[in-house]
Amino acid sequence: MKPRKSPKQSRSKVTVEAILQATTHILLAEGVQAFTTNHVAERAGVSIGSLYQYFPNKESLIAALIDQHVQHEVACLLGIIDSWQGVIDETLFRKLIQTFIQLHLDEIELTKLLHQQVHSLECRAALRKATYVFELLFADMLAQKLAKPKDHPRIKIKAFIIINSIDSVVQTALVENSNLLSDAIFVDELVDLTQQVFNQV
Repeated sequence: MKPRKSPKQSRSKVTVEAILQATTHILLAEGVQAFTTNHVAERAGVSIGSLYQYFPNKESLIAALIDQHVQHEVACLLGIIDSWQGVIDETLFRKLIQTFIQLHLDEIELTKLLHQQVHSLECRAALRKATYVFELLFADMLAQKLAKPKDHPRIKIKAFIIINSIDSVVQTALVENSNLLSDAIFVDELVDLTQQVFNQV
């Protein structure tokens, strides 16, 4: 279920930001089990009615946090690609993968918690937005290399496989063994995997 309405006025934006900050605080301090809309409203200093104007349930609150996380993630990686002047090669892939991993490490406890909410369809859909954008970006790179349209079946499938493979590996490491995310060998293997897929004609 999506937020009931989007904040368009500055006052509404302040209210929504206060609600999301309260959500973050409660999730980190007390965990998902203690997380309720009433608790969030109290922490944010707003009425429960005001909260429900924007968020119909607690799943929509978590999905909104995920959406913020995803938007930041996409903006950072798009910035790297847009400013890249060299050829598409191992150097670019390494920079993108290192940045992707670092974004998960920057707020690791919150990121870990958000990625553990995949049982919720709404949260899973919010997380899926990022991988879909990255699939399109990788498809663009493949299309340039192979001189084929980016919607060519082989290009779309290659992009789907590599992006979701990287995402799945990083998310699993995040939850089960976060030390891997700081391991140079871990990064090397993901870069090698990306290169292999990219260079296969």
